[in-house]
Amino acid sequence: MHRHQRLSPRLLSLALSPTVARALSLALLLVACTDDPPIEAPPDGEAPRDSSVGDSGAPPDAGPEAPPDGTLPTHPRELPFDYQRADRGAPVSPAELVAVTDRYLEVLSGTRYFDVVAERVHGWPESDPEGQYWYGSWWSGVTVQKSGGRVTYHHSADGADNNGLRTAPLLEGACYASSLWGDAGDVHLTRTLMRGFISWSLAMRRHGADPEEFLLSRAAYPESVVDTALDLTIDYSLNRPGEDRDSTEYVHIPTNPSWGDIWVKNKRSKDDIGPMLRAIAQLDSCAGSFGDPAAVAELTEMRRLYQGWARRVEDDGWAIATLDPDLEVTIPGQSLAHFVDVSGIECTDILALRLMGRQDSGGRDCGDGIGPVEEGLDEIGGSNMQIFRTFHEAAANLALLMNDGPLARQLLEGLATRLDVIMDRYEAGDPPSNANVGDFAALLIHSANAGVPLTSREVRWLHARIDEAHATYLAPAAMAQYRIFDASTPDGEYPYEPSQPNIDFKDLGALLGSCASQYQNPNGRPLLDCDRVRAAR
Repeated sequence: MHRHQRLSPRLLSLALSPTVARALSLALLLVACTDDPPIEAPPDGEAPRDSSVGDSGAPPDAGPEAPPDGTLPTHPRELPFDYQRADRGAPVSPAELVAVTDRYLEVLSGTRYFDVVAERVHGWPESDPEGQYWYGSWWSGVTVQKSGGRVTYHHSADGADNNGLRTAPLLEGACYASSLWGDAGDVHLTRTLMRGFISWSLAMRRHGADPEEFLLSRAAYPESVVDTALDLTIDYSLNRPGEDRDSTEYVHIPTNPSWGDIWVKNKRSKDDIGPMLRAIAQLDSCAGSFGDPAAVAELTEMRRLYQGWARRVEDDGWAIATLDPDLEVTIPGQSLAHFVDVSGIECTDILALRLMGRQDSGGRDCGDGIGPVEEGLDEIGGSNMQIFRTFHEAAANLALLMNDGPLARQLLEGLATRLDVIMDRYEAGDPPSNANVGDFAALLIHSANAGVPLTSREVRWLHARIDEAHATYLAPAAMAQYRIFDASTPDGEYPYEPSQPNIDFKDLGALLGSCASQYQNPNGRPLLDCDRVRAAR
């Protein structure tokens, strides 16, 4: 995967022209990872701060900064401004809306969507009789095997990467389901996934009194374990240790306070941070419907950990610290750990971190959220464009959460610009190479959930994808993968993630945000018949 190249301090100070900035952006985004030696993390209080930010933490005369506590500023639980877009395309009739809503609901029921998610997410089982910290996340590098009627999740030696990118939309979908239907199973799934976010921090603790609580692992591998509730074996044997790569190493932590002897993958990259921060913000949509004090406490703890982590990234000069194989805290030299703070290239990335960590913009101005790397720029790879898009989504959501309406409005208008550029090219028969169908569907879904009012042509485009999802996810040949624990399902190997080229499986539940997100814009054209959705259970 292409990564951003770290710039020298000299380049960071340059005021670049738009032409030079665009050329530099392309060079940065097309270069491969470096293999520089790690840079030792500076002592607390000595890290350089970004000079373009007007307020890094508390003012000099305000005394020590209060530690993060997971609380939020007072903010409206709805879109705090009237934002409209001129409609484009043929309006969807009420009958069409009912029909597509029914097809969508059939996809959820036919795939056993939330049940399958609850069965697939894993990490450490709640059924553990010793009561170690239980959690679940969505993984890469997993094969599902059924033999003698028993199911095993086998993890490959190279391990998982970017689990946050995969887990975030599932967390949002579970949140929306909890808000719409108030089902205890949906609330429990939301808790499981929130605890998954928390686990990436807990896994980096070297001992019970570790002062470094604001680090994140890529993934953690405790001992292999059986989840007796599902009669499921989780096989981590190939990851203790697994295969190192330039971008990540397996680090042994023999005295972790949560799971004892574990191996973690270090060097958390920025690829999945945008979706993670977006999901943390969107959880405010269902926080009042949990009905479970444990879920509320876990939400607060998750926010606290990511507030502290984001502050540390800022204090380390917009770099992501990690543990090296000797259990020392370092900042990797690879570009995956460094945010590019020049000419607005990763402005919304840094803005989202600032909003998460210190609950204000710090004076950073990213305009509408589209910097020198414009939407529709085909030279940029799809994964890099998704980093820009998802951090943009996160910044817009966090601006709303931090009660900065003017900033949120600007960023939502920028998201709408992204939609217009991509939609125009799809209609012209020339879709951008870095906006495949699944990625564009996700951008539409998450932009609408943040408050962008969808137009009729965008709604119709998504409706066509729902129709395709209905045909592909519910194809007879696909049905066994949704029921691997049923006695009638034969032994064999099954995909961990059901996958189709229309709407990503992980984003199917996020469509419920059109009826459940507190920031859904009433001026948008309806995507689903929400009365029908609410009555579905």
